[in-house]
Amino acid sequence: MKNIKVSESILNHVSDVIEDSRDELIELCQKLVQTRSINPLSAGVDTEAELGGEKRCNEILRDVVAPLGASIDMFEVELDRTNLVATFTGEGGGRSLIFNGHIDTVPVGNFDDWKWGNPFSGKIEQGRIYGRGACDMKGGLCAQVMAAKAIVSAGFRLRGDLLFESVVGEETMSHELGTTAVIDRGYLADGAIVSEPSGPPVNLAVEPSSCGLFWMRISCIGKSTHSSVRWHIMRPGGSGSKIGVNAIEKGVLILNALQQLEQQWGITKTHPLFLPGQFTIHPGVIEGGPAGTPNPYIVSEYCQMDYAVWFPPHENSENVKKEIETYIQKAASLDPWLEKNPPKVEWMLHWPPFNVDVDFPLCTICAAAHESATGTSAVFQGFTAVNDAAYLNARGIPAITYGPGSILVAHAVNEFVDIEELMIAAKTYAISALEWCGVVA
Repeated sequence: MKNIKVSESILNHVSDVIEDSRDELIELCQKLVQTRSINPLSAGVDTEAELGGEKRCNEILRDVVAPLGASIDMFEVELDRTNLVATFTGEGGGRSLIFNGHIDTVPVGNFDDWKWGNPFSGKIEQGRIYGRGACDMKGGLCAQVMAAKAIVSAGFRLRGDLLFESVVGEETMSHELGTTAVIDRGYLADGAIVSEPSGPPVNLAVEPSSCGLFWMRISCIGKSTHSSVRWHIMRPGGSGSKIGVNAIEKGVLILNALQQLEQQWGITKTHPLFLPGQFTIHPGVIEGGPAGTPNPYIVSEYCQMDYAVWFPPHENSENVKKEIETYIQKAASLDPWLEKNPPKVEWMLHWPPFNVDVDFPLCTICAAAHESATGTSAVFQGFTAVNDAAYLNARGIPAITYGPGSILVAHAVNEFVDIEELMIAAKTYAISALEWCGVVA
């Protein structure tokens, strides 16, 4: 097998152990899905009510890895938000590897919209495990745990350390409570595989890069008056802005301009690991109206638009910001009101991208491991969202993404993970660890 030096007999043995552990892997995933672990900082949730769910899930995982001889470290930066690090200490002379994933999930929405009226059912239908977190990303964590267990159960000893990390906080970019906190605690390695769902476009792809993400806020002001004199502020012959200005309509002007820029990005923003048109300027939340009252009889005096800006991993983030701000300024200069009262642009959040060379050994080893597990060549592609691999890379740990499932169902009603993908992922993780860390003869 290309790029795999571990003997075929070892690979077959570990794969057989994982195959024999199918029921255990399924049951572990079901148990985690049935254990609610909504990120307590998610918008609109009762923080106090959600605290402790991440901890309970990591206690379940601890009880699986502790009997395998791993050194266990459970710690918190914030009360009841417990990270788990399990270290399988190597014999020496090999490279170290991190298996990383987050245990927190997004909220569930309306219970009645879910199959069986339960977003935490963990039930199986047509080879899929359903429930919040099944795909994003409890399934991936379970596959990593079972990979580590299979190596130990098969009687193999790694040369390099293998670290399993189940962290909190990813869904709200609270990396300082999770992945970054783990790094700050001293857990470093020569490489890392983050088990986020790889799809789309292809599930179980090797992903050495991700988009960058901005949360951008644009605010436009208007001038209130009675809506019955709208003709005055919009018709020829009226008094225009002397009477009033509708901030919502000024916001729409900027929205339309950014949609034009977004169309241009479909041509100007490209990357070999991403599909054409991947990089976008998404208007996610729009609010506006008269100050203090949702009254349509008053001309709106404020408009606020929150955007998710997805940009290529190789582009400088400051240049991306400058490009957008310049475009907004040009659009505003064509409108007499906005020229004098320019939109306010705020950058609320920046989730950095990551970009590992496709020829980096961990990439090629993971791809070869996938081929060994499936008999088919691995696909290299970019991760279409963001994840904690960015913060591992930022601290000098080359990290890639490979995991079961698709973002198309993550965060959605009736989230699921395919059981066969869990099995393939577990085998790929185990083979990757054997090859990367080395095996004691």
